[in-house]
Order: sequence, then C-alpha cells, then structure tokens
Amino acid sequence: MILYKTPFKPQTLVAGDVLAYEVKSAAIAHIRACTFHNASGDNVNIEVYILPSNISAPAASAQRLVKKILMPNESYLCPEVVNHVLEGGFKVYFKGEGCNAMLSVSEQAQ
Repeated sequence: MILYKTPFKPQTLVAGDVLAYEVKSAAIAHIRACTFHNASGDNVNIEVYILPSNISAPAASAQRLVKKILMPNESYLCPEVVNHVLEGGFKVYFKGEGCNAMLSVSEQAQ
C-alpha cells in the first residue's frame, strides 16, 4: 500500500540543520513536493540535503542538492529534489532560518 504523507508540516525553520524527514527502515519513499517561502523582510539562504543512512548529519556539499537565496516574499518549489526515491534510513535536511518550508512524500513498505 502507498501512503501519502506530509512529514514536515508547514512551519518556519529554526537555525541550523533541521531534520525534515527520515525514511523508515522497512520502507521506500518518493518525494512528491518540497516548498520554501520567505515571509521575512530579509534575504534567506536555503539548502536541502539528502543523506544516505550511513551519514548522520549534513557535513559536506556532496549531499547538498539545493542552495538558493530567497528574496523577501519569494517562493521556491525545489524541482531538484522532486521525484527522488529514497531507501530506508535516508534523511532529508533543510537549512534556512526564518523561511517557511513543507515536504510531501509517498511511502511504500518494502
């Protein structure tokens, strides 16, 4: 059975690495949508990392798939990460203090 989920509900990002989603060990996931919106009055640097199960936190640009500056009131839909399939244990991290973010996935048991 395929489950459609929003593991990272719309919310404002805090400083540092924000774990948006971790795929359960007995599942595979498909990223359906990833959205950012800068509701602040300043530019915000956003980053999205996808880490395999053997890496615990974003440490290198090798795992970074998105790096963008959002101007005030700008939104971004992150086409770089949409449609990626993630195996059990993979993690999605966001960076972008003060920016709003949301992530939608579909999950299927292996």
